[in-house]
Order: sequence, then structure tokens, then C-alpha cells
Amino acid sequence: MRLDRVNLRAVSDILRAMVKEAMMEPGKVVRMALPTSPSDGVQIFVKVRDGVVYVALRRPGGKEDPREMEALARHMGLRIVKGPYEEKGKLVRPGWAGRRSYLVAQCAKISESEKLEGVA
Repeated sequence: MRLDRVNLRAVSDILRAMVKEAMMEPGKVVRMALPTSPSDGVQIFVKVRDGVVYVALRRPGGKEDPREMEALARHMGLRIVKGPYEEKGKLVRPGWAGRRSYLVAQCAKISESEKLEGVA
């Protein structure tokens, strides 16, 4: 099941904590696996570099959807500045179809004024 169809409010505190942890340690990748159904799930990665928050998601054995990234960023307290776009991992996996594929977006934290605009 896609992330934009799942109720992410239940895990929004965890998602926001991932962003907070990444901001406290720039350059460190914070990761989490989120099951979306008994047989499906996504991997979520957050990294801060040069003041920019990068959020990546990967669906093993499936195709990522840009709507998933939008829903994920919103529940993390972020807004997408650039993306989402597809990136390939660094490692070439022998016997597999090459490098892993990720959906990546450059994000910024939502300011208080933006939060108030969203409520009105």
C-alpha cells in the first residue's frame, strides 16, 4: 500500500524525531523501515547536508510514487523545495539489476507562518 493512502498521523512523531535527529547530526543518515501492509513496506532515509534536509524513500520490490513523498514530507513537518526525483545508489549489486533506486526530495522545515496558513 502506498504511503499517501496510509494514516501517517500515528507515526508523525517518529517521523519528526527522525528529522530532529538528522538536524542534530548533519551528515548522518537516519533510517527507518515502515510497514504499510503485512506484505509491503518502505524504507525511509533522512540526511541533512549544508542546511538542506534530504528525504529519500525506497520500496523494495516495487515502484515509489511521488505522492508518497509529498505525504511523507508533510507529516515530517517539511515542505518539498526540489523534487521528488529518482536517484541511484552507489553500490552495484552483482547478480541484481544494478544499483538500488530511491525517490529523493530536497526539503525545508515548515515555518510557523506556513503552519498557520495551512490551518486557515
